[in-house]
Amino acid sequence: MSKYSYQFKVRAVQDYLNKSHDYSLVCQKYGISSNHSLMAWVQDVQACGYESLDPKRSHRIYSLDYKLQVITYYRTHELSIDKVAAKFNLNRTQVYSWYRKYKNEGIVGLRSKPKGRPAKTMNKHKTINKYKIKPTKEEQYRQKIADLEAKIADQEMEIDILKKLQALRQQRGKNKH
Repeated sequence: MSKYSYQFKVRAVQDYLNKSHDYSLVCQKYGISSNHSLMAWVQDVQACGYESLDPKRSHRIYSLDYKLQVITYYRTHELSIDKVAAKFNLNRTQVYSWYRKYKNEGIVGLRSKPKGRPAKTMNKHKTINKYKIKPTKEEQYRQKIADLEAKIADQEMEIDILKKLQALRQQRGKNKH
């Protein structure tokens, strides 16, 4: 359960937006412990509306496709993790956790893990060899597609930057003559 209710967050954000108060004044008025919390709520509302303040449902199981979609969106768009989380109505830490796992382990890191405690082995002295999990062919292809999409987005961004640079140079050349 979250520390602040949905109605409480809505009142605080509306108070800030309607009266253009300082963050610290609104936090003092409502007893909010951190300015950062209010700032995050305001950003979420401005990006995705008041529904983004609704508490996120915990213990939800997400498919590998959905996780990969969120990570691909984050890698191909020029948005912060906060904005991607707000767009998909997820917790920021969840998106960051998926991104970190994807970055370190690839698509295999996004697989759902078995729940519960592992079964006891009969021989306690027996060493368990931990082996690296290999991705399936389909996962390899999907990871390659996601990597290529991210690479294309990066190259498009570079092209846009170079076009703007060229336009600025041409403008500067015209101003000198």
